[in-house]
Amino acid sequence: MIYFVIRVLVNGLALALTMILAPGLNLLPLLPGVVDVTATYLLFGILFGVINALVRPLVLLLTARLLVRTMGWFAIVINAFLFALLAWIAPKAFVVESPRLLWIVIGGSLMAIVVVVMEAFFGLDKPEFRNKTESQIYWRWVGMLSSGRRNTIAENLRIAQISEISSRYLKDIVVDMTPLARFRVFMQELLFRSVDPVQSLTLPEKVRYMLQELGPTFVKFGQIVSSRAQQLPPEWLYELERLQSNVPPFPYEVAREILIRELKDTPENLFASFETEPFAAASTAQVHKATLHDGTVVVVKVQRPNIDVTVKADLNVMRDLTKRIQRKQEWAQAIDLRSLVNEFADAILYELDYRNEAANISLLTRNMAQFDAIHVPTVYSDLSTSKVLTMEFIAGVKINNVERIKAAGIDCQALARQFVHAMTKQALFDGFFHADPHPGNVLVDLETGRIGFLDMGLMGELNRTQRMALADLLVSMVERDGYNLGKAALHLSRPLPGRVIDDAEFLEMMDRFGQRFLGDQDADLGYTVNALQDVLRRSGLRLDPNFTLVFKTLMQADEIVRGLDPQIMLSNAAVESSLTLAREELNSEALAKTVRTQISRSSREVFYRIPSLVEATTKWLDQYEKGRLSVHVDLSDVSRDVDKLDKALKKGMDQLVLGLLLTGWLVGAAIAATVEIQVGTFRLSDLAFYMFMAGTIVSAYVVFQIIRRFNKDEDENP
Repeated sequence: MIYFVIRVLVNGLALALTMILAPGLNLLPLLPGVVDVTATYLLFGILFGVINALVRPLVLLLTARLLVRTMGWFAIVINAFLFALLAWIAPKAFVVESPRLLWIVIGGSLMAIVVVVMEAFFGLDKPEFRNKTESQIYWRWVGMLSSGRRNTIAENLRIAQISEISSRYLKDIVVDMTPLARFRVFMQELLFRSVDPVQSLTLPEKVRYMLQELGPTFVKFGQIVSSRAQQLPPEWLYELERLQSNVPPFPYEVAREILIRELKDTPENLFASFETEPFAAASTAQVHKATLHDGTVVVVKVQRPNIDVTVKADLNVMRDLTKRIQRKQEWAQAIDLRSLVNEFADAILYELDYRNEAANISLLTRNMAQFDAIHVPTVYSDLSTSKVLTMEFIAGVKINNVERIKAAGIDCQALARQFVHAMTKQALFDGFFHADPHPGNVLVDLETGRIGFLDMGLMGELNRTQRMALADLLVSMVERDGYNLGKAALHLSRPLPGRVIDDAEFLEMMDRFGQRFLGDQDADLGYTVNALQDVLRRSGLRLDPNFTLVFKTLMQADEIVRGLDPQIMLSNAAVESSLTLAREELNSEALAKTVRTQISRSSREVFYRIPSLVEATTKWLDQYEKGRLSVHVDLSDVSRDVDKLDKALKKGMDQLVLGLLLTGWLVGAAIAATVEIQVGTFRLSDLAFYMFMAGTIVSAYVVFQIIRRFNKDEDENP
């Protein structure tokens, strides 16, 4: 009752202030002699409260996307409409002078501003300090309204919810910084009969609760910030990191319904036992422990209900907003904000389909098969879908729980090197690596000492060129070579839109960077990586998305390694591991396999090109017979010094002839390698292989002679 009275008084007072500030508006007694002016203001305060509570949500449900498209300016139209509706209800009492539209717009804007300010100071819209774990039933119905790629109703509803939640928290944060903070606390105690728990929280804690209430998309955003922005103060990093583990679960009844819908049977029939209480919960899912009928202990990851509808709506809103911001703001163009948001959106949508994670686990299992100290869980595909993932249970403690690891008699230094060995193999040799190795995703079995990887929803991929660039970067860090670090960085990044990069200037800057940041052997890798990213941004470069993940992974891995053994530098250990792995990979069997693979690929390429060569030759002959054969030669880059050119051609003619012969030899050997003809113990493919190796050796000798002659000519004609 007290809340209702205060709300009516605030609305009435806001209306009175609006009338004072807008001379074209006036409020007369509703019933002269019966209801005076004060009572009229109170009655209109009640009317405004009803309109604001009932009509505004409906208007936002239909038009909220226009707020994003107009960068918030459409709010003026909404406020003017509500104010006009208030004037329309009692036109005799609510006087609007000409021009009516202008005064309606001014009045609606003033009324909205005054109400927001007074609500903030009177504490009428305090944060509810809630962790909503149940998805409202209407989201399932809203999800059915999608027509194509966009769901307008879902997006409008999410915009309204995001605006309302963030507004409550931001008002509380702003007022808490003013002298009126104590008055707000007093009013909230009077209105709600309880002390507001938000008042006792720090600013980072309030932001964390706001992100949790905003939903999974914003929780994931906070997690990414916590893992990449190491420059944040410790209290901020601590609270954002809590988003990774401090997420409340949703009821088992809801999880059971999802399991039945996805797996087409009840958990009681599918499993020998199923724990109804989840032992872990994240922003997008929760995990239950279960036992298969053969006695195998597994974990069942169940996606939060209707999360795909809200997340897709959030991401579409973010894309629209960043698109408009980047058009108008130079800072957004400088960091290519739109691409960053698109990468964020793609990563979340990829993670929401658990079939992708199942495939990632299978591939990582094959890649890690040679490491006895590494364990990747087995996936049970018959009990997995896009929203449910069943996999082997891995026992252990977080890899940063050094006390328990040491108490179990496990060598932390050896454990750190095994971890680096595995991550180096993934990134530099396989090009497929765990991109979120925070301590919660890396466990240590205290009985066996094995390292277990969890949560393969986010994986990074690197092609051969990118892996070489990453290796150059690590070697340059070890050698404290800023210049070559810069050359590697150029391969890892691309210019921002509209920026032209001066390579020489950038490399000079990186040389200075190396002297400053790479000279300290004990320098924190996270600090160095962040400094490198800052240099790239200032130079107009943006990391390739895959390398953004690489740098994030490097910082997380460095934190784990330093926690296990502060004496180990990740970059040094990674280079040592890469050399060890290279020796293991470059054995005779692996080399022969690589050569055979290259021969097979070359043969296929030749056969693919044969039809096109026949077609081209036929076409040339037709043109010759018709007298139309012509050859187009571009002489724009030919040197004017014809004598020197002629001399060079004569000198190179013998190498050219020999080169053509060797080419024919190699191609012929490659083709023969694919033909399986065997006479007794003799196989044509074996002969082809030896011919190919002999041709390669002769080719190398010819190249050596050409280089030698070139150097001799340079000495004679400096």
